[in-house]
Amino acid sequence: MTSPVHDVVIIGGGPAGCCAARLLASWDRDVWVLTRPGRTAALAESLPPSCARLFDRIGIRAEVDAAGFVRTTGNTVWWGEADSRTEFFADGARGWQVERDRFDALLLDSAEAAGARVERTATVRDITLLRQHLERRSPDSPPAVPGFSPSAPEASGHALGESRNVRYEIGGEVRDVHARWILDASGRAGMFARRGWRRSETGGRTLALVAFWERAGGWNVPDPTHTLVMSHAGGWVWSVPISATCRCIAVMIDPARTRLRGREQLEQLYNSQLRDSSSIARLLRESTRVSPVRACDASPYGAHRVSDDGILLVGDAASFVDPLSSFGVKKAMASAWLAAVVVHSALDDPGITLAARELYETRERAMYEGLSRRHAELSAEAAGTHANGFWSDRAAASSDWVGDEPDVAALRADPQVLAAFADLRGRPAVRMRPAINARRTTRPIVSGNRIILAEHMVCAAFPTGIRWVRDVDLVRLVGMAAAHDQVPDLWEAYNRSSPPVPLPDFLGALALLLGKGILEHS
Repeated sequence: MTSPVHDVVIIGGGPAGCCAARLLASWDRDVWVLTRPGRTAALAESLPPSCARLFDRIGIRAEVDAAGFVRTTGNTVWWGEADSRTEFFADGARGWQVERDRFDALLLDSAEAAGARVERTATVRDITLLRQHLERRSPDSPPAVPGFSPSAPEASGHALGESRNVRYEIGGEVRDVHARWILDASGRAGMFARRGWRRSETGGRTLALVAFWERAGGWNVPDPTHTLVMSHAGGWVWSVPISATCRCIAVMIDPARTRLRGREQLEQLYNSQLRDSSSIARLLRESTRVSPVRACDASPYGAHRVSDDGILLVGDAASFVDPLSSFGVKKAMASAWLAAVVVHSALDDPGITLAARELYETRERAMYEGLSRRHAELSAEAAGTHANGFWSDRAAASSDWVGDEPDVAALRADPQVLAAFADLRGRPAVRMRPAINARRTTRPIVSGNRIILAEHMVCAAFPTGIRWVRDVDLVRLVGMAAAHDQVPDLWEAYNRSSPPVPLPDFLGALALLLGKGILEHS
């Protein structure tokens, strides 16, 4: 069989699928996106200021800023205690309060504008691995699909190899598309994830009951741009503004503990949970619910693996974090960025594929486990006030997995690092050299839009290797340390040869190298 084979097929048109598609298309990859409308209820979500860096990387900052979403300065929280606390983002930064239907449509349009082919009414039916003659199309070949001219490899002809076939349906017509890579960004549906890859988590299920509310005179809150969060005995309530007068308000419950018997009881249960949230219930006086109550599954889950040969699970297809983190969309976009880099690298250099997949697996798991631990900490705080199984179950669900990335907060309190820092400050001069037992290993890293192999330092504390701490290149610093006997001179020399770093970060990195036995005083 001879048929055109494209670079990437992406299943799903949410934030993960759209961001990966835009990036790959902007790097001249031949990308198809298969999605369909109306898969999720209209929701609102809060995006933290740190999303700005992802917007810039993906190339969508201008579109997001022009969309007119509410810019938020922080959160107002009633958590565990009766009194509220107002939390502002550091340094006056602002996040975004987005309506997901508008936000997702913006991302899909942006991916299409970058050159991705988007099928907006496609229902994916099956995915199979093919071993076939892959047609390498020359730029002068006629397009395989009328009106569509994908980018093509420079050489023409045929080569024996593997591709993946995605079978989908549009308007009752069954079609096939072949690609070297498939990104499953189908969210909770998990086209590939449900084939034995997905892992359910302990700690109880979560069901979100969601509706929109209007209050003509605005909302009596400390800051009208803030996300409101309140815990109570049976769950928690979350409210996001999408305009000066309209808010999306969600009630989070455990369906196993708070029984929902049929859709007719949906509104009754929603209202009763709001009444239990006294502070937010008071805000709803003189307001009107302007949408029906909808139920959305918000239970967290992970995955036994997130990659295979030519396949990556991206965003919510790989894992879903509890909405309490408010990092769901950011996690999806970060996952999409790394997935795009992995595919882009592997298409150019198949020899890097296994290392690139290893990096993707590690980063995905670290991101999910870190957010899960934070959720367990917040649950434990609420459990101290609310004597209810809802919170105790979630507080006990923390993972003990420890990733290989440095925990900067822990290093700041590490006795070995603190002792090395104190010793460093007390010396009028230094003479450092690599420790006898210091070793180097090679591991994959991201450099621009490529995965490359780079040296890492190995020690007992970091047996798989460490390269950067607070943007300080430890390998470069170890190589320069012996040439200088004054720390300020070493810092200035480092900043001349590398992207400059602040002195406190540089001193912390130097103390880490000494405290963990990678450098030693000679």
